[in-house]
Amino acid sequence: MTATTLSRIDWKTECDRIDLESVAANLLGQPPGRRGGRGRSWWRCPLGNHEDINPSFSVKPGKTSWKCFGCGQSGDAADLVMRIRNVSFTEALEELVGKSVPSRQPRPATATRPASKPEASGLPFDEALALVLDAERRLWTSEGADALDYLRGPERGLEEETIKTTRLGFSPGVDVPKRSGEGTYHVSGIVVPWLSGDRLQLVKVRQPEGRTPKYAEVYRSERFDGIYPGRDAIRPGQPLAVVEGEFDTLLLGQELGDLAGVVTLGSASNGPSPDILDLLTPACLWLIATDADEAGDRAAATWEHYPRSLRVRPPTLTPHPSDGPSKMSTDWTDLKSFGVDLRRWWSDVLAGIDRPPLFSWEELAGWRWGPIVDDPEPDIVVHQPFSA
Repeated sequence: MTATTLSRIDWKTECDRIDLESVAANLLGQPPGRRGGRGRSWWRCPLGNHEDINPSFSVKPGKTSWKCFGCGQSGDAADLVMRIRNVSFTEALEELVGKSVPSRQPRPATATRPASKPEASGLPFDEALALVLDAERRLWTSEGADALDYLRGPERGLEEETIKTTRLGFSPGVDVPKRSGEGTYHVSGIVVPWLSGDRLQLVKVRQPEGRTPKYAEVYRSERFDGIYPGRDAIRPGQPLAVVEGEFDTLLLGQELGDLAGVVTLGSASNGPSPDILDLLTPACLWLIATDADEAGDRAAATWEHYPRSLRVRPPTLTPHPSDGPSKMSTDWTDLKSFGVDLRRWWSDVLAGIDRPPLFSWEELAGWRWGPIVDDPEPDIVVHQPFSA
């Protein structure tokens, strides 16, 4: 089957036709099952990210997606073939569509109904839009002073232009319908709108520390495409950094400027879907810049089989021994608050330097490392951490 033929394939239709259980059995052997696991076929996780004595990788009969409940990763038939065979998406399609692949048995005519389109959830659109506009206004009043300090301060490091351009806001509180359709729940905090051009796709509220969920989704459009801060951040022929959360996206985009686009797909646990891959294709290189922790490493591993992807792991911060225990996880905001020039550091990465130093000699020269002759404040010593 030629590449031209493959490019014309409607993968969503083909995916719905394929018997995923049979594909998994062909790749992984017969499922050994799981203690207490019913209604699904269970295998030991083939992705190699964790021990799996009691199998946690599952496929539910009649479904088109698999999920590992041990590491949280999920995907469809093409994702599974790509990871097990270590092949490209095109090669996976050729194996699945170009050869004889087990098909799911069609449902009886009485049970057949048109495929439903994704539905909007959360607040009605008009209320979600009103929330975004009101929150945007409140952020720049006395009501939003604490939220604005948080965004500008070391916790996030965002500049005024970044905050205004992305239309961040503050809400003292809004009642959101529960997904069950029964009742509402109350959320308050920093409002983060996902926009595609002028179209509102998603609205999240980052609640104060101690409240759950930390990030509450209060609106989702039926036309949600899953990229923040929008498709415009993907620049044809330029590198693209993929990070975990919205605030990391805004900070890194602010610091990198024209060096690279920066996006988040909204989840660190799942690999990219075929639809997302299509949207990312114009970028020449995918820089997988998830956090320097176990979850970030697992997320980055889902991209390893794509030839144009490159893992860019934030350096782990290791303080001086007298400063206390090491910080075992690091994100881009940590590095910014620590004083790292992210643009300079990323420029080194894009120039091919595998492990750039956190600081240049010029930057280090401006620091006080200890007492000097005729020091007006003698005996002051600054212990500066280093990268591991």
